[in-house]
Amino acid sequence: MNIRRLLPGFIRKKLRELKTKRDFQLDLKRVELIRGSSIEDLKEIKYIEKLIPKLGLNKEVLIEQPKIVKENGGGLLIWQYPNQFSKYLSLLQKQEISSYLEIGCRWGGTFILTNEYLKKFYKIKKSLAIDIIDSPVQEYCLKNKETEFWKADSKSDLFKNYMEKNFFDLVLIDGDHSYEGVKNDYECTKNKAKIFVFHDIVNYAAEGVVKFWNELKKNKEDYDFFEFKDQYDEVVHKTGNTFLGIGVAIRK
Repeated sequence: MNIRRLLPGFIRKKLRELKTKRDFQLDLKRVELIRGSSIEDLKEIKYIEKLIPKLGLNKEVLIEQPKIVKENGGGLLIWQYPNQFSKYLSLLQKQEISSYLEIGCRWGGTFILTNEYLKKFYKIKKSLAIDIIDSPVQEYCLKNKETEFWKADSKSDLFKNYMEKNFFDLVLIDGDHSYEGVKNDYECTKNKAKIFVFHDIVNYAAEGVVKFWNELKKNKEDYDFFEFKDQYDEVVHKTGNTFLGIGVAIRK
């Protein structure tokens, strides 16, 4: 018998909330794995790819996750494929980056990894993560003076007014995955950044992102484009689909 079914509804709700908080807590001690890595190691794609699972991965949507993600859940809850994100980070360390904006940080793993990686190569002056949900990344931001978290909507006047007065070298757009949502986030930042990154550019479940990215790629006069679309054969064979994918547009 499921004893929980005998409990009052408000108690069952509270137990679900506690489970959610427990399941999505960050193990910030794992940040030391990045801080303890040498710059020379962090320049190597193979090293980064092996490091990412040790930092801890997010396995919320199991259908799109390969074995390596399922076996390394927890930690920083990074929602990335190691074989894509390692190559993406390798590209970033060749740029001049001192500020970072992440629209749609979820639990914060990607934001933390990106910040810690960039800090090994550059002096990061400011870094902002925003999401419409409360995020455990707040704990990390409180411990790192150059970082900040906002519980905010990128469609809000608050965010748009902020972007009118601020500039970021690097912007990751990973919030509202509808076509209108991605377009909004790009329009809000297109004159206020030099490197634009889009997540889920080959994800069959994110048609809005795929459509917007393919349209943006036609603008070869203003941007140089890079794509990181490596898949895991076990997932492709099982589902017949591709997932995630990172697109980078660097202003010329």
